[in-house]
Amino acid sequence: MSNRCLSLFLLLTAACGYPKTGTVPGPVTPAAEATAATRWPGTTPEALRNGRELFTAKCDDCHGHPDITAIADDRWPGILGRMGKKAKLTEPQTQDVLRFILAARADTAAK
Repeated sequence: MSNRCLSLFLLLTAACGYPKTGTVPGPVTPAAEATAATRWPGTTPEALRNGRELFTAKCDDCHGHPDITAIADDRWPGILGRMGKKAKLTEPQTQDVLRFILAARADTAAK
């Protein structure tokens, strides 16, 4: 009976569009830090590190860490808007996580 429940759970979560899980990306490269600072003036390496720390600590509280490469850049602001509220992040914290994710995605694409 438990195998049936597990199968049903997996089917339902796949049907709901539950994000593919992945590993936490490493720190962003200096090149990605520079790109982030240009894209979002005032973004510092410390803010990107803070975003990574929050991503690492908070995203796994309710679900597995999402595979950041499986979700398009333009979807992340809406996702982080919803998830940041659920994780009780402040707006600046949510922005740090968003900028970390987008910078890490750019790093991944450059490799």
